[in-house]
Amino acid sequence: MTATAQHIIITGATGGIGSATTKALAKRGHRLTLIARDEGRLRRLAAEAAIAANQVKTISADLTETTRHRQLIEQAIARQGPIDTLINNAAINWFGRFEQMPTIDIDRLLLTDIAVPLHMARAVLPHMQQQRAGSIVNVGSVFGGIGFAGFAVYSSCKFALRGFSEALRREVADSGVHILYVAPRYTKTGFNAGAIERMASGLGMTVDEPELVAARIVRAMDKLQAETTIGWPEKFFARLNALMPRLVDGGLARTSRRILQFVDADTAPPPATATAITTTMNIKGAK
Repeated sequence: MTATAQHIIITGATGGIGSATTKALAKRGHRLTLIARDEGRLRRLAAEAAIAANQVKTISADLTETTRHRQLIEQAIARQGPIDTLINNAAINWFGRFEQMPTIDIDRLLLTDIAVPLHMARAVLPHMQQQRAGSIVNVGSVFGGIGFAGFAVYSSCKFALRGFSEALRREVADSGVHILYVAPRYTKTGFNAGAIERMASGLGMTVDEPELVAARIVRAMDKLQAETTIGWPEKFFARLNALMPRLVDGGLARTSRRILQFVDADTAPPPATATAITTTMNIKGAK
């Protein structure tokens, strides 16, 4: 990413990572198009970002409406000119045993976490290819490199997003368009509130602030870094999992059982007494 002002679209802009990334890019004077569902939160974020940004526009939209993506891209171009970067950040999560996950939630995760970024990428790609320049940044998760108990569908979506990023990167290699994938670990946002937060605290997970994740996203954009995993232990274990998944199965067995204890505690009546739960293998990560 060059130092000159660019037009950058951010989906899921009002979330923890989205807001922090918006503010980080606003400080650089870029033109920003922010997309999220909540119009009130979008307006407040835009007002904060506009103090530093060159220009900030908002689009309140439900990205799961699969017929709207090309329209949103055309609307953003009409307002702010050619798009230099699309940041696919919108996502949702679900924590629990897979067999207890409602069908509607499975469908919502598949649609929001994998179908939406694919549709947005497909909508913006012709414009970037025509100008022979641009970047698509897919914000994934450490769970896209290591599958964790309690996150079966979320992990599958992030594995798919990482695979999509890799395949599309190779497909457009000679077009001037760059495909980046950034995998945060556990981040302190509303996205991870409730049972996930209690699980992370009980397992002693390292917690990153959204501002740190935003800084890494911006750095990946600056360096056009194809794949970024935040956190050295996480990066190491993701690579180990790719090479020797059965070894990681054994290493994670105890952690998986403890994660499921938090799942079961969250779905059962509160016990009279609670026992502290710790982990001997500190592999962590969630967007």
